[in-house]
Amino acid sequence: MSTGLLFECDEAVATQFLEPRGQLYFKYDRAIGLVDHGKLVGAVLLHGWNGSNIELSYSGQGTMTVGVVRFLASYLITEFDVARLTVVTSKRNRHLIRFLQNLGFKLEGVQRCYYGKKDNNRNAGVRFVAFRDAIERVARVPGHKGELQCL
Repeated sequence: MSTGLLFECDEAVATQFLEPRGQLYFKYDRAIGLVDHGKLVGAVLLHGWNGSNIELSYSGQGTMTVGVVRFLASYLITEFDVARLTVVTSKRNRHLIRFLQNLGFKLEGVQRCYYGKKDNNRNAGVRFVAFRDAIERVARVPGHKGELQCL
């Protein structure tokens, strides 16, 4: 298998994800690597777990496939029993915003000065949330009607 997910290497995955951003002390609950031909090409960090909500941060342009999304949705249900999943992205990242909406994420709000100290669109974060029903649909939980919309 040339592509896949890497588990149980949280520290190595998180270090590669956080070091270039100068965020080595970022607290996370789980770090999952995205691997292509034996090389770490991306990462998913799960953080802020509070018993019902977890936040997801992602790095690795072009590595988020439908299969990865389905597996992560299933993983979040089985390992964390989530009621909701939160993602924040740049207000300027229209491609990811459309992708999230196609997966069933709902706009929860805009966070000004999320990525910098100046109050402008470049520094604004857009907060999206997917509730359990949407996560189950993406994961294709047995007995749940509906398919992944981005196919």
